[in-house]
Amino acid sequence: MAIGSIFGIRIVVNATWIFIFALVAWTFGNPSGPLRMDRLTTGERVALGAFASLLFFASVLAHELAHSLVARKRGIPVRSITLFIFGGVSAIEGEPETAPAEAWIAAVGPLTSLIIGLICIGISTPLGRNVPAGEIAFYLGAVNVLLAIFNILPAYPLDGGRVLHAVVWRVKRDRDAATRISVGVGRLFAWGLIGLGVAQTLATGFGGGLWTTFIGWYLLQAGNMEQSRVTIAHALEGHLARELAAPSDVRVPANASIAEAVRYLLTHHVRTVPVFVGDAFAGVVSLDEAAHVAPDERERAYVTSIMRRPDKVPTARAVASAADVAREMAVEHGDAVTLLDDAGEFSGLFTRESAMRWIANAAGSAGSAGLIAPRSREPKEHVP
Repeated sequence: MAIGSIFGIRIVVNATWIFIFALVAWTFGNPSGPLRMDRLTTGERVALGAFASLLFFASVLAHELAHSLVARKRGIPVRSITLFIFGGVSAIEGEPETAPAEAWIAAVGPLTSLIIGLICIGISTPLGRNVPAGEIAFYLGAVNVLLAIFNILPAYPLDGGRVLHAVVWRVKRDRDAATRISVGVGRLFAWGLIGLGVAQTLATGFGGGLWTTFIGWYLLQAGNMEQSRVTIAHALEGHLARELAAPSDVRVPANASIAEAVRYLLTHHVRTVPVFVGDAFAGVVSLDEAAHVAPDERERAYVTSIMRRPDKVPTARAVASAADVAREMAVEHGDAVTLLDDAGEFSGLFTRESAMRWIANAAGSAGSAGLIAPRSREPKEHVP
């Protein structure tokens, strides 16, 4: 859910963030929480808990804004910032051109959290912890300091892992090797957290180390996804989007029923296809749209009743970089991008399935040292 924008950067709140917001509010609002002051009523505790949660929200947002603003200063566009259960993530559209740029973009987030934490602790000192403002300032400061320490751990893809990536990149002058090393270190940290969580659970009973285990699992999955992203980016390097488009004969006519479209999709092992009226592109339909129609209604309804119109589907030039189009689709969590020729006419449909099929075919023809295997290469840019 988008809640606005700051400095032209869209701010999005994931539904999972509501859990963290409620947890922080409850922690401060319940009688056994930090605000142990008899003179406070239940209503005052709840209000102060919600206020503390909003301040925590603002501090996490400041952390991500720091990443985003430094990235923009380095010439890298930033689409949005999303807050979710584990904190936040900035949708930075592109990669830093140099190792120092990557290091600064990564390090500025924890540095911002540390500064916020120290300021809050400094504010709490003269106020004293026997008043609500002082107690909230102290705990907010402590949480931000801990957030800075956690994020600077060299566990890819945490900020510290990205700093490690930048250091290895500069030392070895090989970006791919830096990715492999930093992801490997990140996996060690992730498994360490999982092991610690299991040990805590065994020592304290069920649930004692659940959160630690969950964080370790998240870091492990995030590291694997980052490795996959890098290898896919390498596979697409130097290729045009039109090379990865679905075959031009994979389409459904606008007068097809939804049931016919579903059968076509399943027969051709695809999830998304273009819809045509004669030779004119009319829209895009997927199994996801069809799933919202009751099975007994699919024979009676036309596919045009559920398809996405052309203006609802992202577009890109057919001669655009395949890697850029794939990145755009991933950022938008989409399933298809319409490719246009120089005249602005439909040229093809770039889908997740068509891209992965192309990569699989490339891997099969290239062998173990082929296009999608991580490989070492001389960096095209100068690493100072």
